[in-house]
Amino acid sequence: MRRGFTLVEILVVIAIIAVLLGVLLPVLAGARDAGRSAMCLSNLRQAHLICSQYADTYDGFGPAIGQPYGSAPNWALVVQIEAKGGADRAGSNPGEIYEEDSVLVCPACQAQTSERMRRTYAMNATGLAGLPGDRGDYDARPTFIRFDFVELPSQSPLLIDSSLLPRGPDLPPATRTASVIDFRQADHVAQRMGFWHGGRSSARCHAVMFDGSARAFENAQDSWLMSLR
Repeated sequence: MRRGFTLVEILVVIAIIAVLLGVLLPVLAGARDAGRSAMCLSNLRQAHLICSQYADTYDGFGPAIGQPYGSAPNWALVVQIEAKGGADRAGSNPGEIYEEDSVLVCPACQAQTSERMRRTYAMNATGLAGLPGDRGDYDARPTFIRFDFVELPSQSPLLIDSSLLPRGPDLPPATRTASVIDFRQADHVAQRMGFWHGGRSSARCHAVMFDGSARAFENAQDSWLMSLR
């Protein structure tokens, strides 16, 4: 005659399952985070490629850093349009052009926000923000980076993970993070860099350099203070 499990046996099984879950869950979480990190770096490299090809077409000048925010040649719209297969397929306004699960969306950022994000990267605007001595002002008129004039392409970021900004009439909607950053401005560095990777203890921001290399950073680098031309 078969007997049922005793209370001790059931408790032992539960304890074993708890131990296994304690071991496996961090491993699974780490694998998930690694996958998101790899996808983000791939996005940045693809966006760099599109911007670089744009510069090849327009005498070395990349897409506009800021203005016009609502239409091409704004950098993010240029990237999204090309990623979607061209203007005929992308739509005619930001609401149609931007979309979820795109080359402009870091999956780690998407996972950590309550919004359905549609753009989570920012372009480097250092030296082109309308400050004294700047040759351009991305917020006032179309301003372009001369890619072939960047002095340290392997040490100068083109695009980085960016963070959410407060809501406001002249600020991005909740589904888009900051789209420009000037590394000379302390408030930009503090408020606009997006540290979406690595967890709280070792938070990192991804960036793609002008030479196309992409990697993680724990903070802004001294070389990022160099003004672009």
